[in-house]
Amino acid sequence: MNPLPPGTDVRILGPLDYDTSLAIQEKERERVLSGGSPGTVFLLEHTPPVITLGRRADESNILADEKTLILKGYRLRHTGRGGDVTVHEPGQAVAYFVVPVAPKTAAPFVKGILGLMGLFLLEEYGIDALYDAKRPGLWARDAKLCAVGVDLTGGVSTHGIAINVSNSMEGFSLVAPCGIAGGTVTSLSVLLGRTVDSAAFMDKFARHLRNSVNER
Repeated sequence: MNPLPPGTDVRILGPLDYDTSLAIQEKERERVLSGGSPGTVFLLEHTPPVITLGRRADESNILADEKTLILKGYRLRHTGRGGDVTVHEPGQAVAYFVVPVAPKTAAPFVKGILGLMGLFLLEEYGIDALYDAKRPGLWARDAKLCAVGVDLTGGVSTHGIAINVSNSMEGFSLVAPCGIAGGTVTSLSVLLGRTVDSAAFMDKFARHLRNSVNER
């Protein structure tokens, strides 16, 4: 399933703080609801780093107190997406999908946006990242490479996926990522044994997304 409607725009925003990204998504969501836009995918990386909790997150999955998080430079935010606790850091590529979603297609939509990333990773980097419905996300060498969490309120999606490209991964030592105690996470740079520039990654992924829209 290709989750992107015809005409979907793809925009690279670059480094952006988390609160501003929420405001941008909400503004675009209103445009989609009013018929003023077919939808947009926003590509960015979050700075300063932030730890977010989904709407059903267990706060015990944050392993450090808020003072420690602040001292280490991490903000803490509660959000309306699905999923548990995750980390966004500079060097991690985030794709926010603000597009219309048909009723009762939540699972196919999530699998579809992960499928776009999975195909891109295989074609561009030779990484076979596998989808796991029981542990939503993409996994490579039994470590989580790409997390997913969406909000489909009102038939328009917000939030999306985050893939570790060249981020420090420090924040993942402060949480039980996605609620998995002792969960192992990895990055594209670790898997390839070389540093992958996150900006270059987003440029290439943007082309991949635009091609998928044009091929519809």
